[in-house]
Amino acid sequence: MGGGQRRRLLLGFGLALLFGMAIYFRLWVIDSSFSLDDREALRKQFDRANMEAMDESAEWRMKYDRELEISRQYQLEITEIKDALSDSKKKIVTLQEENTGLEMQVESLKRKLEAMEQHCKCN
Repeated sequence: MGGGQRRRLLLGFGLALLFGMAIYFRLWVIDSSFSLDDREALRKQFDRANMEAMDESAEWRMKYDRELEISRQYQLEITEIKDALSDSKKKIVTLQEENTGLEMQVESLKRKLEAMEQHCKCN
């Protein structure tokens, strides 16, 4: 059983090697049929396509960088707004505490005023 498995594996490897060589020779025959002018034209076409791809890549990179900068600016603005809100909330709490204290003082002064009015009516 081990020998049959090994033989099939070697046969498969041999067939793959044979097909690989056939493909290589086919490509070699096709390549030799190109003239020097054809090769030069293909090289120029490849170079042009490569430059266009690089230009497009640079363009997309610039767009990405621009959007990244805008995103960073928005994040900075959001952080500033959050800080301002936090400060405003603290100020509101402080003012509410101060308001409560002032209301207590007003109540106290009202009581004193009433007491003084009653004292004056009595005299």
